[in-house]
Amino acid sequence: MSEHHDVNYKKIYFTLLFLLVVSIIGPEIGIVWVTLVAAFGVAFVKAYLVIENFMHLRWEKRLMKWALGASLAVMMLMFFGVAPDVMRHDGRNWVNEAAIAAVERGVAGHDDGITEGPTEMAGVAEPGVFSPTVAFNQACAACHGQAGDGAGPAGAVLDPPPANFTDPAFWAERDEDRIFTVIRDGAAAVGGSPLMVPWRNTYNDEQIQQLAEYVLEFRPQE
Repeated sequence: MSEHHDVNYKKIYFTLLFLLVVSIIGPEIGIVWVTLVAAFGVAFVKAYLVIENFMHLRWEKRLMKWALGASLAVMMLMFFGVAPDVMRHDGRNWVNEAAIAAVERGVAGHDDGITEGPTEMAGVAEPGVFSPTVAFNQACAACHGQAGDGAGPAGAVLDPPPANFTDPAFWAERDEDRIFTVIRDGAAAVGGSPLMVPWRNTYNDEQIQQLAEYVLEFRPQE
């Protein structure tokens, strides 16, 4: 005899309807972290509702919660592992000509006197020009935050949390050479967290040096 399971289907329906609206509006706002929260957050809540309310067997519910958590972790790992390359316009053996053409059209539409246009502010560099600001926003800001304060949207789920470049204590035992090494070889190379992965396959030494100098700009003035 099946166990009675009291489910408020109307409440679940309106919850799913609200989440659908959020998932549509989120990307329209144009803010990266809002889009990420909308995409991953809505998917997580939907999956949880299904597991909690529509899976009535004894063991499957418990196992599926673990599977949901593992799937979320894998999705985040995949996204933050490939996003820096996907957001670039070229690599060793490939060129995203469509993205380059789109940026060129955007740059051509602005006044020649503007040295830092909306493309760079939005996280897109001019074709063939390396920008440490753009690189930081694409590769680092998700964890460290655009302000370098360690408050990026992905940083909230990391343990240990990302470094806060605006904290004077962070710079007590760190210098430019150490920052360069961590960016190039990963934090594990200096005894830090393996969550800070190496970027030597994405950027060359000259670009990594510019990134290190950019990170140093967050250091509080004495």
